[in-house]
Amino acid sequence: MKTLSGLIFFLGEEEPELQGLSHSLQSFGCELTAVKNIEAIRARSDETLLQRVIISAKNAPTDTIDQRRQLKTLAHEFLVIIALSSENSRQIAEYFRLGVADVVFPESGADEVGSIFERVDILAESRMQKRLYRTELEQTNQDLQESLRLLKQDQLAGLEVQKSLMPESPLRFGDYEISHSITPSLYLSGDFVGYNFVLGRYLLFYFADVSGHGASSAFVTVLLRFMIGRVIRRHQAEKDYVALAQAPEGLVESINAQLLATGLGKHLTIVAGSLDTETSKLRYVVGAQQPSPIIITDGEARFLPGKGKPAGIFEDATWTVEEITLPESFALVLLSDGVFDLVPDKQIADKEQTLLKYLATCSGTIDKLKEALFIDYIEDPQDDISVLLLTRGF
Repeated sequence: MKTLSGLIFFLGEEEPELQGLSHSLQSFGCELTAVKNIEAIRARSDETLLQRVIISAKNAPTDTIDQRRQLKTLAHEFLVIIALSSENSRQIAEYFRLGVADVVFPESGADEVGSIFERVDILAESRMQKRLYRTELEQTNQDLQESLRLLKQDQLAGLEVQKSLMPESPLRFGDYEISHSITPSLYLSGDFVGYNFVLGRYLLFYFADVSGHGASSAFVTVLLRFMIGRVIRRHQAEKDYVALAQAPEGLVESINAQLLATGLGKHLTIVAGSLDTETSKLRYVVGAQQPSPIIITDGEARFLPGKGKPAGIFEDATWTVEEITLPESFALVLLSDGVFDLVPDKQIADKEQTLLKYLATCSGTIDKLKEALFIDYIEDPQDDISVLLLTRGF
């Protein structure tokens, strides 16, 4: 317990009937000083919250609202003890309701007075602990606000990095057009897309959804961007038409090995594809991406075949390359699983069929596609919602 100063103030002139109380307090080693006003106490007290002040009941009336308010304010600032004569004992409850530390009767013996001031000391310690706790809480809140401010700055900076790594949208090459949209649930997204026209012939693209949300998942998308970018730059520099004709064979296996090597505990679903614009052949790999790629032709939407494991979990996993020939007019749509939250059905199978109905006639442009899925009307999405659209002849 904190040891309090032995100084005790009498507010107002010391009454003759309080002489016995004074003698009892002095026997405990306390120094008593009579003052005429509160300002004199404040001037001599380093810690008003712990300062004991004795007030005679006749100097602390509670008859009016203003009188009660003044005493309540005083009791909040000091440890107020009311010296109360026995004939006014009915006022005890009123004084305690107003927050006084205790009441003492002038005729009380030394033992009783000692017990009263022990209780006051306990209250003083409680006040000190509450103030320390409040101070610590305020400091913690300030630290938290500063941490949140810095985190927001970091995330906004990360968002700019992510945006700078995104491809131009829309991107046109001959009759083909490819575009994308990402609506993150937080500042940063775990969804990522990439596409490039390479050597005047091949369109290489990928669509990935990293596990989790926020900064850690966003950092993996940046890593993914450089993993794939390095492969593409090598093929371009070497004019490796043979490798491009086989793409994306081996790509997801390479991503899988590099993710496992990082030890980050992250995995991702992915669709990676290569379109030969001269032959209209599309080769693609599906790594646990849901919903599956959707192709739209002649007003009909259907899912493309293909399945595989997510990357970043299984060391010896392999992925099968699917191949189809695209028609003269088509739309290829890739969606992240966040889109399922926009569909009212309960079962995934029902949601998938509803998606096909939504997209069958509304996928000519990225804006029409987003309108069909109500993406722009969603506030605070629970998951990232991403779309990639490849079209020809629409």
